Amino acid sequence: MSQFAKGFSCFCFLFLGILQANMAADTLMVKQDTLVKKAFKIVPRKSTIRSMILPGWGQVSNRQYWKLPLVAGAFISLGLIASFNHERYMKYRDFYYIVSVHPEDPSYKPPATVAVPYEDGQIRDLDVNQLKRLNDGYRRNRDYTYIGMFLAWGLNVVDANVSAHLKTFDVSDDISMRIKPNVDFDPFSKMLYSGVSLTFHFKK
Repeated sequence: MSQFAKGFSCFCFLFLGILQANMAADTLMVKQDTLVKKAFKIVPRKSTIRSMILPGWGQVSNRQYWKLPLVAGAFISLGLIASFNHERYMKYRDFYYIVSVHPEDPSYKPPATVAVPYEDGQIRDLDVNQLKRLNDGYRRNRDYTYIGMFLAWGLNVVDANVSAHLKTFDVSDDISMRIKPNVDFDPFSKMLYSGVSLTFHFKK
């Protein structure tokens, strides 16, 4: 037996041994991942209900933690916008009431204009039409923001439900394959022969 053949046989034996060790490690990792999935099983119904109760809770249940800042940021932003418009609507509504006619009090004579302090610190005299436009504009923006919050809540629920179903959906073909390296020794030629066996398992 030549030195080259001996060296090559030893190399094949070592390589296949390393390959088998790596495959055993991969199998162990797969088993550990399976145990983790069983411990934290994703249930679409639970994710959907949790997302309906508290936006972002369903995404956490689906282990999509990166979505939580997006959901929280969306609702915080919409809440701040709604609060901004509501505060200004209440402010200009009071001034609009001053320059408006009061049907319940016929003796009241509204002034032509009223001094309104703006957010920049300046005071401007506004009439009834200008105040009505401001009043209606801020109220409309506030209501649109509330609608946006409702839509965001609905999208949050849909996302949690769809993501949970996708994570629990079996995309396999009900076939598993196992690769096992084999090393045999031929007593007649006194050489090592390497090979690979493939085993298919069909799920019932």
